[in-house]
Amino acid sequence: MLQNVIGGLQGLVDHAMVGHFVGFTGNAAIGVSWQIFLVVHVFIGSLFTGMGVLVARYAGRNEPEVVNRVVYQAFLTAAILSIGILAPIGYFLAPSLLDLVNAAPAVQAEALPYIRVMFVFSFGMMVFFMLGGALRSAGDARTPLRLGIWMTVLNLVLNVILIRGLGPIPGFGTLGAAMGTVIAAGVMMLVAAYSLARGRWVIRVQRGGPWRPDPGFIRQLFRFGLPTGIQGVAMNIGGVILLRFIGSLQSSAEAQAAYSVAYTQLFSLVTWT
Repeated sequence: MLQNVIGGLQGLVDHAMVGHFVGFTGNAAIGVSWQIFLVVHVFIGSLFTGMGVLVARYAGRNEPEVVNRVVYQAFLTAAILSIGILAPIGYFLAPSLLDLVNAAPAVQAEALPYIRVMFVFSFGMMVFFMLGGALRSAGDARTPLRLGIWMTVLNLVLNVILIRGLGPIPGFGTLGAAMGTVIAAGVMMLVAAYSLARGRWVIRVQRGGPWRPDPGFIRQLFRFGLPTGIQGVAMNIGGVILLRFIGSLQSSAEAQAAYSVAYTQLFSLVTWT
């Protein structure tokens, strides 16, 4: 719960800064971009639900080697899906996806670079959420909380710099919010990789492999995670449809900005935490 609150406050700060330095078109751009991105992100993230089931099962049986293998297979599958499929397809389909939600031209100008950065560099976020779920399922809830706090602090610092600019660093506006998010997630991914390699956590990198994909474990990941993924996709497609309707209104940019701030940030922060 604390981690969700911290992450929600981070989103509020993003919207406040973008709204101040860019305007409501920036708020609308973040809102429509995140809603589109979440449709795919939630589906891939459902693999981590399956991973959590398997990690809890084998951790309960005191089989740490199998736990490590499950986490590695989830990592490998997420890498293939996010880098090999999500990044290229999301990059090239981004303009069409923004047309789908009836984003105004001014909103699209802000949203296109934002959503492309999110699609192309989403792997760090995938790994962060994967490791957090794996550690919690293995019985360690404090490490994901600490990592989440550090990532949020780093993200906020980067966003202050990249959205408004600082010294020789220019302000990137709405794009700066996306850059701060993916850079912070990438840094924490490297920190996590170092900790895994040093064997500091209940989950470790297995030395000597096996490194190849294991179809048996991958099938189980989809078996346990796919129902959650389908549910998440259905819920977020509903959000896309709603944004499309809002985008058809006369003052569509203002309306999408209001929806993004009022519902996806303020209401969700209170209800989902």
